[in-house]
Amino acid sequence: MDQEDKSVAIPLILVVLVGIVFQAIFIGIESKDTPNKAVIEFAKAYYQLDPSMSERLCDAMKVVDDVDIVDQHIFQVTEEGKNRGFGKNYVRSKLYHIDTYTQSKSDTRAQIRLTGKRRACINPVYRIIAQIFCLGATHEVDKTFNVIKEGGKWKVCTDLVSI
Repeated sequence: MDQEDKSVAIPLILVVLVGIVFQAIFIGIESKDTPNKAVIEFAKAYYQLDPSMSERLCDAMKVVDDVDIVDQHIFQVTEEGKNRGFGKNYVRSKLYHIDTYTQSKSDTRAQIRLTGKRRACINPVYRIIAQIFCLGATHEVDKTFNVIKEGGKWKVCTDLVSI
């Protein structure tokens, strides 16, 4: 390598190393569990009718009177859709433009307000086409969630019926 090649290589290597360091920092920040992150994950799964919402639901709300609340909710919403002549995909919604606001927070409890918009999630392409051509209804979402720290993880402790 002559002098000219070295003068180009050193700054390039430094830029790559700085980029790697910043990426590691951002990954560390993103992996931290917060009440806001718990609410967002729960709300997305709730509107998608995804059974994984139970992972972010507190133990007191998972089973009531020996009934799995998440399974009951998914079944009930799906049946309401069938009674109206729609499949499960039509009653699912995609949540977007999500904002969260911390209304109160302590070491083990928090109250988080979530705002956003939701649209029917019939097909992944439907949402894009619907936005471009202004098709389908968009519904505003404005809900307040009670969140508790349970087992070292933040979990939503709000009744599913109230959502």
